[in-house]
Amino acid sequence: MSPVTTEHTIKRLQRGGTASLCLACFFTPLSTSLLGLFSILAVAAWIISGGLLDLPRQFRANPSSLIALLLFCLMAGALTYSPVDPAEGFATLRKYRELLLMPVVFSLLSMGSVQRQRAQLSFLAGCIVLMTISYLGYFELFDTGRYGYSIVYHITHSFFMAVLGFWAIHKASSKSYQSWQKYVWLVVSGAAVINLFYIAPGRTGMFVFCCLALLYLYQRLSLIKWFVAIVLFLALLFGAYQTSPNFSDRVDEAINEIADYESGKSRTSIGQRFDWWKVSLQLVGEKPLLGHGAGSFETAHNQKIINSRITPTDNPHNEYLFITTQFGLVGLLLFLLMIALQLQEAKGIGVRDRQLLHGVLLALLAGSLMNSLLFDSQQGHFYLFMSGALLATGD
Repeated sequence: MSPVTTEHTIKRLQRGGTASLCLACFFTPLSTSLLGLFSILAVAAWIISGGLLDLPRQFRANPSSLIALLLFCLMAGALTYSPVDPAEGFATLRKYRELLLMPVVFSLLSMGSVQRQRAQLSFLAGCIVLMTISYLGYFELFDTGRYGYSIVYHITHSFFMAVLGFWAIHKASSKSYQSWQKYVWLVVSGAAVINLFYIAPGRTGMFVFCCLALLYLYQRLSLIKWFVAIVLFLALLFGAYQTSPNFSDRVDEAINEIADYESGKSRTSIGQRFDWWKVSLQLVGEKPLLGHGAGSFETAHNQKIINSRITPTDNPHNEYLFITTQFGLVGLLLFLLMIALQLQEAKGIGVRDRQLLHGVLLALLAGSLMNSLLFDSQQGHFYLFMSGALLATGD
């Protein structure tokens, strides 16, 4: 095979890899199986095209991807001292595969700004399809099955509606779009917010959106205008509370669950989380440096609550505690270092992309207070793909 033919084949493989990656972005909010399929195809194309040779350059350009790889290696090493069956440990490790894939995604998306834009738009298109299905289900035009007004779990759905609302309003504010395009994005943002507060029952998404809304106002306004805008935003939230049973019921429920919490006796969503967090902190105190091992949380937690009324669980619904319990403070520090490095890397990209990246990271960090989002496949891959689409450097 001539050098010219070899180079042509490599470029075709790279294009195939980025196309598969864009399809994975599209299916991120819609289907874990198709997300996994196209991720595998993207990785295969990257490997066959010689992507491993690009890793040294990739690590220099985006050190956060190297930290992600080191964190995954730590997790893999934690299999050696985990008290659970290796298959159970591997099942947990597999859920963190986005850390292993980060250098691959950054490498593929460093091949051109067009690919990075396509990855972003593919993800947004998937979110819009998810929102459309939700509205069709709400108006009884589509059977959404066991998930209510969605085809995914309500926490996952609300999370993606929050992200879509934030991303679309940024698009509507962009000077790079024509007026009619801005209006389209404004409608998309409004539809996502209405879906979130009036239809989707996920409190995580509501909380994440409030954080993202405050971030957007801070990014776009001066400090004085920001305070004024906060007042207006709170007024809008109050209006939503008065007009949306979906929103008011979930808020009232959260307040009542917190007020009625009794340690070790709660059976409510928030009350159980409080119990799980307390037990998690005790487990961290037992093995603070390297944790109890990959996949050990369920076993360690449920042994700890013997003879108590605390509900057994395999997940504390808090990513920070989930990582620290299994992989110790070393694992938590690597996770936070990865985020910090991405914030540092963002200083080298355009203002608008930097603002969107801040939204990606805030959505992950805020949502991880109440759920293990890096562990969750769809939200974890959202973080992987969109941080890559915004931070990858190349022509």
